[in-house]
Amino acid sequence: MKRLLTSLLLVAVTASGAAAFLYAISPEQVLEIEKVESNKVLWQAPIEPEVWFHHEYIHSVEKSKVMEKYKLASDGQLYAMESWTRSFGAGLPYEDRGTAEIVDGWYILKDLYSPLEELRMLPSHLHLHTFHYGDEELVLSDPPFKRTHIRIHVSRLSAFERITWLFTRP
Repeated sequence: MKRLLTSLLLVAVTASGAAAFLYAISPEQVLEIEKVESNKVLWQAPIEPEVWFHHEYIHSVEKSKVMEKYKLASDGQLYAMESWTRSFGAGLPYEDRGTAEIVDGWYILKDLYSPLEELRMLPSHLHLHTFHYGDEELVLSDPPFKRTHIRIHVSRLSAFERITWLFTRP
């Protein structure tokens, strides 16, 4: 009986140590792209405060390239930070906020600090639409994203999700 209890204690200590190790090496927060109708995670990556990401697309009316940049602030808030456009027209930025400049044919609105909980979109299959995070580029105008209502947001992982993250990520 003593041998069985010792073995069980050894297993419990080993499992606790493994769980603590997995918790320590996993991210606190992840940037996710989800399918709105099912909440199915289509893409996920760890994100740290002050990290930026952006998406680029062709505006459906103006037929000009648009780039929108976002960042996760140190307080955990997601912000729309910059909007880059090649023209002004229907549905393109017009607000008098932040700073504006023209660089190499781009109209750039910077320092917007517009808070948002999530970014929702329906990527078209008609024009190239890309999402950029670090060195990674996702083509949103291709499956599984195209013609799908998606939500881009930051999730804080629970303790259990942090422990199992390496094994369950999409």
